[in-house]
Amino acid sequence: MKIDIHRHAADPGEADRVLRNLFHNQGQELAKPGLYSAGLHPWQIRETSLQKDLESVTNMAKHESVLAIGETGLDKACKVPFPLQHRAFLEQVKLAKELGKPLIIHCVRAYQEVFEVHREMPTGTPWIIHWFNASAEMAQQLIRQGFYLSFGSMLFREDSKAFKAFSSLPEDKIFLETDDAGFSISGVYEKAALLRGLSLAAMEELIESNFLTCFQRLP
Repeated sequence: MKIDIHRHAADPGEADRVLRNLFHNQGQELAKPGLYSAGLHPWQIRETSLQKDLESVTNMAKHESVLAIGETGLDKACKVPFPLQHRAFLEQVKLAKELGKPLIIHCVRAYQEVFEVHREMPTGTPWIIHWFNASAEMAQQLIRQGFYLSFGSMLFREDSKAFKAFSSLPEDKIFLETDDAGFSISGVYEKAALLRGLSLAAMEELIESNFLTCFQRLP
């Protein structure tokens, strides 16, 4: 079974199971069968609609098919004011704690701030950094704090930080994703298996086991 932990498109591609990410304004999509995460993305935060958008996320997150909150997070490379991002992130962290659901996190140049929130506002649920592409040292630091890391298109770039970090990470803390980046989930699994010296079947079993552990639910 190939599980795609993070995808936006409705088409599952080659994945057997997809955790499809819905934005705050896509609540109508929950009428369709599937597994979802739902969140207010840092790029989409607006001061004028923040409360309304967070209420939409809250309503969506209560749906039984929504397994995680997100993607949410912090991004110092985007134009949305960072204090506003931080406010929205904290509210979604609170929601994850209230509902007992994991977090799918978008993080760009803000790992220390994410660490601070994780330390000060523990949810008791897993936190997953999607599309991880930071140093091996940062990866180890995140894993020591209990984070999961999800990998995708960067595994195909030998000069990327994700490529250099991936093979040395504990197998029980990794996920794979497409994030609509132009690579099939089959290709991502094949590349990940090659980098870790595993058979394709072993890689599928590994990710399926991690999914069950993280979400306490068979996909």
